[in-house]
Amino acid sequence: MENEEFGSVIGSPSAPYQNSLASRYALAADYFGVAHPSLPNYLALVAGSTFGATSDCLPAQCSLPGNVTTIATLLDSHQLSWKEYAESMPTNCSQVNSPDGQYFPKHDPFVYFGAITGNNGTGSTSSYCDSHVVSIGQFYTNLQAGALPNYAFITPNICDDAHSCPLSAGDQWLSTFVPKVTSSSSFPNTALFIVYDEGSTNDTAGGGGKVACILVSPFAKPDYVSNVEYSHYSLLATVEAIFNLGSLGRNDATSSAMGDLFLPSAQIP
Repeated sequence: MENEEFGSVIGSPSAPYQNSLASRYALAADYFGVAHPSLPNYLALVAGSTFGATSDCLPAQCSLPGNVTTIATLLDSHQLSWKEYAESMPTNCSQVNSPDGQYFPKHDPFVYFGAITGNNGTGSTSSYCDSHVVSIGQFYTNLQAGALPNYAFITPNICDDAHSCPLSAGDQWLSTFVPKVTSSSSFPNTALFIVYDEGSTNDTAGGGGKVACILVSPFAKPDYVSNVEYSHYSLLATVEAIFNLGSLGRNDATSSAMGDLFLPSAQIP
């Protein structure tokens, strides 16, 4: 989700669904974005660093070379599956803004890594990227078939993520999306994090503002509020801990997994 400070979401009458999830499941109440604007936060979520990004440059302007590792590198090395599902993405692995103005690569971090796209932002794509960075329609197909990957990164379009539409529009989208997950055969083994990329302030933990992060899962402590300070690097460390992947050796390596949001039976460190 996009561009809302914690206090603009939690407790807001414009986000009744998200608040219902926060009260039923687990809420990280001291969670921070790590930078401004969007792109560095997305890079942090999947690779443990902002790589010095200070703008929402397109992949053609600021791709990272093929030797730069991501969470995908770790998953592949452990024979675990992954996909990025992007709403309104016109073609798989798209590295340009969509003609209808609904999909933006800056919210799809995987297309910035040469190791995934097979290029340096030139727009041609590898079969690897085409099969891993796909439209959200494939998510619904995979979900219905009980064939979700081990790890999924889900990017709503520019309206449904509340970036260019009111917060209430994002809340409405979540109110239709999340129940599809929670009512599915996959949910008993799922940890779904709903998280905003950045807030509107320069609060601590990197200067990205304090944002909402909600864990929706049968493994979440019910009606739990964590006051431990976390960031996007902590969420990456949590994914690594869930799958016992080790780390990428960047900020994820020095960040604690968000273990207190989970029931003890989940055995998250």
